[in-house]
Amino acid sequence: MDKAEGDRPSDRAVVVGVDGSDAGRRALRWAFEEARLRGLRLRAIGVVQLHLVALSVPGYPYADETYINDLVAATRDEVAKEVALVGADFPGVEAEVEAVLGTPAETLVEASEAAELLVVGSRGRGGFSGLLLGSVSQQVVSHAHVPVLVVRPHRHGKAASEG
Repeated sequence: MDKAEGDRPSDRAVVVGVDGSDAGRRALRWAFEEARLRGLRLRAIGVVQLHLVALSVPGYPYADETYINDLVAATRDEVAKEVALVGADFPGVEAEVEAVLGTPAETLVEASEAAELLVVGSRGRGGFSGLLLGSVSQQVVSHAHVPVLVVRPHRHGKAASEG
């Protein structure tokens, strides 16, 4: 039986969420390594999340389309910098960079539909709200269409190879 065009492994990617946090950088490094080992491209995604309350307030800067577009562009630039920095250690891996407006978990779950593997950090920039709403990593593990690699932070006092 023939597979659909989008299902060929060569068309698929290792998808990673990039948020500028230390955990996000570690996840990016793992994603590059997995892409290299699997002979796949890397798809790095940054997400700009705006709160609906802010969007509904007349005159609030978030409601301005130019401001939103600038935020998405700035996020893409930041993701591109992270990818270029880490990607320098993985010269044979093709990397695609994007930034979108949305929610991190939903965006990454949707991206997992065309992925071979999804990589996320265990702790990002969520802070206290992650305790109330459930972290992105927990939501992604529960709903992704592919295996998920959750990269945990280094344990204090242990070498990277130990822990």
